[in-house]
Amino acid sequence: MLELNKQQTLSFHSELYKLIPQDHLLIRIHQLIDFSFILDFVQGHYNLFYGRRAKDPEMLFRLIFIQKLYNLSDERVIEETKVNLAYKWFVGLNPEDPLPDPSLLSLFRVHKIGAGEVENLLTEVVKQCVAKGLIKSSAVLIDATHTHSKYEASKPLQVLKQAANRLQRAVKKHNSKLLKQLPKMPEFEGEIREQEKQALAYLAHLGETVEELLPDAEGQVQSRLEETKKIVSDERLLAWKGVQSAIDPDARFGWKSATTSFFGYKESIAMTEDGIITAIKVEPGNVSDPKAFPELMKHTSETGLVVEEVLADKAYGSFTNLKLLERDGITPTIQLNEMMLYGHQDEHRDKFVYHKDSETVECPAGQHSIRKAKMGPKDGNECQRLTFFFDVEKCKDCPLQEGCYKPGAKSKTYSVPIIPEFKQKAVEYHNSEAFKQRYRMRYKIEQKNHELKNHHGLANSQYSRGLIGMRIQAVLTAIVVNAKRMVKLASPKMA
Repeated sequence: MLELNKQQTLSFHSELYKLIPQDHLLIRIHQLIDFSFILDFVQGHYNLFYGRRAKDPEMLFRLIFIQKLYNLSDERVIEETKVNLAYKWFVGLNPEDPLPDPSLLSLFRVHKIGAGEVENLLTEVVKQCVAKGLIKSSAVLIDATHTHSKYEASKPLQVLKQAANRLQRAVKKHNSKLLKQLPKMPEFEGEIREQEKQALAYLAHLGETVEELLPDAEGQVQSRLEETKKIVSDERLLAWKGVQSAIDPDARFGWKSATTSFFGYKESIAMTEDGIITAIKVEPGNVSDPKAFPELMKHTSETGLVVEEVLADKAYGSFTNLKLLERDGITPTIQLNEMMLYGHQDEHRDKFVYHKDSETVECPAGQHSIRKAKMGPKDGNECQRLTFFFDVEKCKDCPLQEGCYKPGAKSKTYSVPIIPEFKQKAVEYHNSEAFKQRYRMRYKIEQKNHELKNHHGLANSQYSRGLIGMRIQAVLTAIVVNAKRMVKLASPKMA
């Protein structure tokens, strides 16, 4: 039963709160952010009329906020709040009031916050920031960072055995009598690849048996069944390129550079030039950066922020992303890669001459193309190419055919990209001095990534439950660093 248990009257001991300095960070944050949005977010996951009285969701959320702000564990934040007046005032309790058990914080994160679209919490905070007029810039910076999984990667055979053991333990905890009805793990024989195939078949059979015995499984059994299905259905597992942890099956290997890899997750971040994170998307470590771009822009627009410029590195300079920005009238201060700048380069590019009057191409031997056609996808997500066709019979006898015409080929063509206006504009801007000046501002988001990882624990995953837990951690961390930044923006001398 959801019943708000915030103090309506102050106790005698609340006089102690007068000792807290009025410029304390938590007091400033309380003055700037209305945390009541958490009530609407989690209310649907409580029974409003039956059951035990629930702890106030806003109080629990504020405890988790303190935890992320000072990078504390569940146990440590409860212990610290017992003796820290500022902490206890911030969560809305009297000095003598008891605090919840640390395990309640984990349950609240997973079953209440994790049950909804957690990114909406960040959107609500940014909306308040926009409403207060704290954001002055119309430019958004986009970049990606990474988080190491707190679990080590394992070889496929280890993953399969661990998953089977975890599922059996969950069934035993639920009903120990059912354990006898589960197929026992056999001794796997043969070469390592053969053993992996046997282990995969056993895990699949074990999962099916558990589902038959517990068709309405929930809680830990259901969670372990979901892990099992994810592992069994991963076609890349035995190639050592898919799931590599039974405990964290969503984590993947990604690359920080051409020579350095990591095992975990990738966070794509959108941030205003003022330093406010407007959107964050968490994905497994092997996902490419550009895919997150449209969703980051969508969530940013939902905050009410008007975006006029986007600054990003060349990972985001795809045809589709540039087209999206052109549609919305947004300046793309994005480093373009060679393919976007010049397109596919034919080795004979300088030897073929285009005649605009006749709309033909002349080859090095002086022959003109006989027809032309537009080639490539028509969905507008890639450049089409204008392809010119030559008389292949003349190519067969051409003295310059070496390196140009392959004997036996049925056609000889020469293609040039059809450059859309928005791409031409992007290329011209990319080569300008104004672009160079603005692009230097990207250091700001690199500083923000450093703050997230080194001051608030985003360097390593802290919660279990794979991708869901990582999304919760990343969003809560973003909310905390936004709150700190809002305090500085509200005090010009500090910003």
